[in-house]
Amino acid sequence: MGKKEKKPMSKKAKIITWSIILANVAVLVIVFFVLVFPFIKLFSQFEFRSKDTGENLVNTEMTKEQRIKDFDYMYDIVCLENPQKELIEQAYGISYDDIYNRYKDLAVNAESDYEYFSYLGNFLSVLPGCHNYMGLPDYRNNATNASFSLAEIYGTQEFKDYAYSWKEEFRDDVAKRLEWSFIGFRYVDGSYVGIIPGNEQMKCKSEYEKGILLSVDGKDPKDICFDVFERYVPAYDGVNDCFFRDYFIFNDTMGEKHTGEILLPDGNIVTVDLYDDPGYDYAFLDAAKTYPELFDTDTGSSEDNSGDSSGNGTVTDVMSPDYVPTSFRVTADPEKKLVYVNTLECKSSEAPRLVSDLKAAIKEADADSIILDVRSNVGGDSAVVTDYVLPVLFSHDVEYVANVYGGRNSYTKNFYGPITYRILNRYLNHMAGFSTKGDYFYYTEDFSVKGNAEGDYKIYLLTGYSTFSSGDIMTRVCKEYDNCTVIGTNTGGEGVCGTIIQCYLPESHFMFCYAPTVNTEFPEDSYLGTEPDIYMPYTVEEYQARVELFNQGTNPNGYKTRMEWDKTLQKAVEMAEND
Repeated sequence: MGKKEKKPMSKKAKIITWSIILANVAVLVIVFFVLVFPFIKLFSQFEFRSKDTGENLVNTEMTKEQRIKDFDYMYDIVCLENPQKELIEQAYGISYDDIYNRYKDLAVNAESDYEYFSYLGNFLSVLPGCHNYMGLPDYRNNATNASFSLAEIYGTQEFKDYAYSWKEEFRDDVAKRLEWSFIGFRYVDGSYVGIIPGNEQMKCKSEYEKGILLSVDGKDPKDICFDVFERYVPAYDGVNDCFFRDYFIFNDTMGEKHTGEILLPDGNIVTVDLYDDPGYDYAFLDAAKTYPELFDTDTGSSEDNSGDSSGNGTVTDVMSPDYVPTSFRVTADPEKKLVYVNTLECKSSEAPRLVSDLKAAIKEADADSIILDVRSNVGGDSAVVTDYVLPVLFSHDVEYVANVYGGRNSYTKNFYGPITYRILNRYLNHMAGFSTKGDYFYYTEDFSVKGNAEGDYKIYLLTGYSTFSSGDIMTRVCKEYDNCTVIGTNTGGEGVCGTIIQCYLPESHFMFCYAPTVNTEFPEDSYLGTEPDIYMPYTVEEYQARVELFNQGTNPNGYKTRMEWDKTLQKAVEMAEND
């Protein structure tokens, strides 16, 4: 039998076949460039950071025109593109145009590049957003910041060279400021109280410790919140109905000269010169990490917010049985049938251990009540809140979805891109529903909790002005539960507002981060924070008692020690026993 002759393909069939082939190729190309290629770029940047590619000195000298370009760029991207600029201006009671004009003149005419850099950092801290931060140029320190992970510009040799060059140039400026004497004040319940730094290398005016700053140039210190050069962003005090900075950091030598009146603990009032230098707090706060060679000893802090309830343990490898967690402490009180948990950070690497310790303490205490202290929780991974901590505390589910929006620009496009951000952060930040409209982009973040607690505990959440970011998320979600009472002050906010991003200035390459998004339902979260159910401010008397314990060599942050001086904790324990 002969072979069956194959019919030649018709012209129409050929067209259809080739159309299908080309369509499949096109789909594969699109999939590659839309889904695969962004991740190849992303992970190649991670690889860049892991390699020691060396650092080179580049020319960093800037003209006034370059300074103006950088300054205007920061103002535009952080302030003018903030969707709630006018609302924040109204709440703060300020005009950003006035602040812009003041700082622009200072920055452009600064006598040195370090001073120029410092004015930029202080200016950033007056713009909308509690996540605003600008650190000393230091690639090796800042490249570990989580907000770098999706900003493609940071995987470049150019950026690394600029950071290295600025770091080298600023060393002498920082060292000079370390010779000045420190005069600092911490905001506590409507007053600014004198502090001393724990850093032994910093000179300080210890005679003002625990004194009360009565006036600056004849003004109430609360009235100069936006006038001083500080990197601490304004926070809202719901008890005294005012905005404040966590600290005022002065020195005794250089900067804008002010006259201050201080009420000393012995009742005497002294008049002192207070110099406000924009670069002094960078030297005071950042130098030990960026320039360790300028210091002879390790730095500590008399303002330590540690929640250590077991003393100062030795931190070892996380897998070791001797591992002591750094982000939390858990204490069981069987006599009162309660558990006290102090969390300083939402640290994903320690979340499983936190859950394990929390469950063990609940069993040990046969607990009816749990006190969760987030007064010094500066944030971290929101999944620690929704997937680890809260499911252990609550027995029923709660749904909480934050809807946020922000301005579209080159940075938000890279960071919040609908492909890269949605896929990567669906797991990390529970993100969904990305869309764009006009000059804005929108998305939602799901902070819902699946309750898995073994009992219906009474929960008391302790909040403060340093309850921030994911700590604020914890507060906002807990307020959705009927069996939780929030005690303390307004949080620092910006937890349910979106995710921060890292940017850089086009001329200097200085890096900074900020949150470009605002919660559509709770825009006030960006500047007022989350309100407690019961206001219990941290008082001056408590602060002074706490500092005195530090000075005596006693850790004041353990559960038993706190019960001697901590009125907010005492209130929570009293409610737990009586409810």
